[in-house]
Amino acid sequence: MSTASNFSDNESNFSDLDQFENQEESINAISETIAGLLEQLSNNVYQYEVHVQYIQTLRKSALFDELKEAREMMHSIFPLSEEMWHEWIEDESRIASTKEEKQRVIQLYSKAVQDYLSINLWKEYVRKIFDEANRETCYYITESHQIWDAYKDFEVEILEASPRDEQQNIRVKKMYESRLKIPHATVDKTFSDYSSFITKYDNFNYENVMIETNKYVSETKGKYYERDQYENALTASNNPLDKFMDYIDFEKKQKKPVVNAIRTLYERAIANYYFDNTLWENYMLFLLEKYLIDKKVSISILIKTAERSVRNCPWSGDLWGHYIRILEKNFSSPEEIVNIYNRALSIGMLKNNIDDLIKVIISNVDYERRKILAYKGPISQENGSSLVNLLEEGIKLVKETFQIDDPYYRLEKYLIEIETLIKNLSKARQIWNELCKNHRNESEFWIRYADWEKAVGNLDDVRKVYKRASQQNTDWPERIFDAWEHFEHQYGTVDNFELAIIFIKKQMTIVAQRRERAALEEAKNAQSEGLSQVVPAMQVAEDNKSLEAIDSISSEQYSDTKKRKPEDEQQMEELPVAKRNKAQQFEKPKRDREFATIIVSNLPFDVKEGELKTIFHECGKIKEIRFLVDTVNAQKTAYIEFNEKESVPAALTKDKKRIGDQEICVYRISERILYVTNFPPSIDIEELFKKYGEILSVRKPSTKHKTNRVFCYVEFKERNSAQAALEMNGRELEPGKKIVVMISNPLLKKERSAPIQTEVYVRNLPSNVEQNELKSLFQTYGPVTFVRIPMTNDNKCKGFAFVEFENKAHAKASLALNSTEFKGCVLNVTLSEINRNQIQKEGKINEREKNKISKRRQEGFKESEKRSKTVAFTKLPKDTTEESIRNMLSQKFKDEAISKITMSHDRCAYVEFEHIEDAGKAALHFNKYKLENTIISAVIRSDLPSTLAELAVQRDDKPAKMTMVPRRLIAPSSKLGTKRGPGKIGIGSSSKKGQLVKSTKDSNSFTENQDDETKDENNSKKSNDYFRNIFYNSSNS
Repeated sequence: MSTASNFSDNESNFSDLDQFENQEESINAISETIAGLLEQLSNNVYQYEVHVQYIQTLRKSALFDELKEAREMMHSIFPLSEEMWHEWIEDESRIASTKEEKQRVIQLYSKAVQDYLSINLWKEYVRKIFDEANRETCYYITESHQIWDAYKDFEVEILEASPRDEQQNIRVKKMYESRLKIPHATVDKTFSDYSSFITKYDNFNYENVMIETNKYVSETKGKYYERDQYENALTASNNPLDKFMDYIDFEKKQKKPVVNAIRTLYERAIANYYFDNTLWENYMLFLLEKYLIDKKVSISILIKTAERSVRNCPWSGDLWGHYIRILEKNFSSPEEIVNIYNRALSIGMLKNNIDDLIKVIISNVDYERRKILAYKGPISQENGSSLVNLLEEGIKLVKETFQIDDPYYRLEKYLIEIETLIKNLSKARQIWNELCKNHRNESEFWIRYADWEKAVGNLDDVRKVYKRASQQNTDWPERIFDAWEHFEHQYGTVDNFELAIIFIKKQMTIVAQRRERAALEEAKNAQSEGLSQVVPAMQVAEDNKSLEAIDSISSEQYSDTKKRKPEDEQQMEELPVAKRNKAQQFEKPKRDREFATIIVSNLPFDVKEGELKTIFHECGKIKEIRFLVDTVNAQKTAYIEFNEKESVPAALTKDKKRIGDQEICVYRISERILYVTNFPPSIDIEELFKKYGEILSVRKPSTKHKTNRVFCYVEFKERNSAQAALEMNGRELEPGKKIVVMISNPLLKKERSAPIQTEVYVRNLPSNVEQNELKSLFQTYGPVTFVRIPMTNDNKCKGFAFVEFENKAHAKASLALNSTEFKGCVLNVTLSEINRNQIQKEGKINEREKNKISKRRQEGFKESEKRSKTVAFTKLPKDTTEESIRNMLSQKFKDEAISKITMSHDRCAYVEFEHIEDAGKAALHFNKYKLENTIISAVIRSDLPSTLAELAVQRDDKPAKMTMVPRRLIAPSSKLGTKRGPGKIGIGSSSKKGQLVKSTKDSNSFTENQDDETKDENNSKKSNDYFRNIFYNSSNS
């Protein structure tokens, strides 16, 4: 039994061995055949049959690379038969997986139909073209049916010509099934056509097929209806970019985002906004993410899109950088990448913006650095010289092009790192010292310098840097002091630490003195500017109140931020007159926070301050970044305050930019604050508005002066909540009383009307008088609107009050109480003479004048909006024309985006855009732009101060009015007083000098003698009207 088994196994082994030997012989025979055919072709390449035999032998051997070369060689000499073309196309189609390989198949069809007339080849060629077109357009849900319907009709006609062609039947059926799973506008028609198709070609299974199809068709319709609202928004508003971005954001947030659907939306947006480099940048980042993380985009798509992007926006350094890095990912040759870099520089478009040029230079240096690391090992003296040369050439190019240094010294920092790596520390230190000339006032610069010295191990040199930095007038000296102290904690001896503390304390004293001098100087300058400019008093009071509100937000939400306690106005009133005037005169102006601050929401929870600085640094110098963290919902919001409010429009263009996987929202701080007025005093504002979203605070006017002002500010956590709450505007909460709800905007504050001869000033009141007592006394003469009694700290009357009536007739009638006795005191009752915004000549306002005032307000709103859409281009080259301005703007904007261009004789041009967003983008892109070898400036016109000439234009044909400068910016006059009657002189005496005068066409300011009377301010007294004005203004601030 064992012997038989062994014999069987041996026989099997012999069989396998024979089979292997036969295969080896077969391979050897094929190799010999191929070699023989090649030899024949080398002797005579014009042997048609040998070519055919050679190709067939290679095809049977599955040697595809050699087969491709053999076919191309034969086609270069002979035309191929229809059968040979079919075989070639079939083989290439079988292995085609990338877009490029599929394109190559279509190119083969194009060559095939040129050899011989072949219906079958043409049919396959058209089918390939249709298939490619359908793949590219199928997610264009409103228009894709134009391609698909033609494709479907083409395939159905082929089937109708051969009804029994089962393969064609299956092809058409799969086409319908695929189409019905993609949302499109004609989905009902497609479903109806499919029903007819099944009835005709598969009627036996009709019910089962249609039941199964209806399941996913219902889902497809739901997807279409979700997207239809976005399509309607695009159609209704002529395809604005923000609507496209909303649509793209919606697709990205789907549970399973469809990459081709998102790509189609980007391509549709680019077809309308091909010069928008931000749009191209977002598109490239999306494709890179899908390539690097999800592997759903091929490298070939990245290369083609990058090439298209730089052809459309050759001025964008970001896009050129992407192109260089994508070629590097594709292992393109160094020559090809160098050619792209040289092409970017040679076009000349990068010479208009310093940031873009630097980005391209750094991208090229990065490539060279990675190439050295990949092929030559760590950077050293032997291989690092090429990097040094590239960076030095780049620094030289930047200086020659812009005649200025990079404010962020990016290339210099890179060069310092390379010099450090190649152990050339003296050269690196020399670069630091050269940078000191332009950056000595930046604390961040000194911190970096000290960190570098610490990294290279020179601790004594670190101390020298900190000591040198501490003696500079930097923007944030406390940071340097803190860094030095922290350094000594880690590395210093006892003596080192004590010496550092002693030096720091001395420098802190110097810094405090310097700041005090600067504050006084700033206050004096602000005062002198206030005397020379026309500033409506009540308008400024409103703005100051808004700024205090912003400070209040800071103190409540950022407990780690120190803020000076606001001045107590009541305590100021208790000060002697001279001291109070001095305190007001030299009070340090508040930071312009509300205008210079933006909010950035929808941030990743782990975002760092440095990431935000990277994004927003190009918009302007950042003063402070503060975070508001919601740990419950894992959300983070940032408040970014710039040094200048002119930086805000540029920062707003960063809206919709992506940080990681999240798309950030950027908006002004006031966009989530509502101004609410004209509501019943008893109503609970928070209860009224809480249905629209979370409320952070409700701020009402101070009640310490017992005023009846009915308005407040409601701050929501989210901007959308504030927008939704606007629907409350105009609602009637009480009969005849409609609430007013508006987004807070101090630039467009509505002037508050003043009582015009409807208010009386009551003096010599007893200290224990009550508001209701005074109201009852004066109600005898007519309805009293409200009563204001200034109180002392112990809640006693200061001896005077103000009573306002519904009309001036009742106010005049109440003068009968003058010289009458009230609770043991003889009253003094006079009409109030209030210098308020709306006082007209001789105190008269008729309906016609009110209509003029209303019209002026409306014109003001329109003018403000117009200024927000207008960019002022200054420092233009001489002889600049409107045509040259248009040519410059055409790089980034279409003609229809520009409403009007106005040229000015002083090398200025004013360009009004159709949309505010375009104005912001233009100001960002063209500021520091190089036009005809001249660096120009661009700024939103609303961010420029109004000139007196502009104000004069706005005042043409307008009624004259009383104006006041802000009370905190005016030097107190020693001779402001009001006569109380013939022969009766008050605490001060009236004088024409220094008093406010009514504006005329030639004057809207103080009289020229104002300066003379301020000299003896401490030697004179003030009238009661002066004190009444101080109180009135403080109660309304």
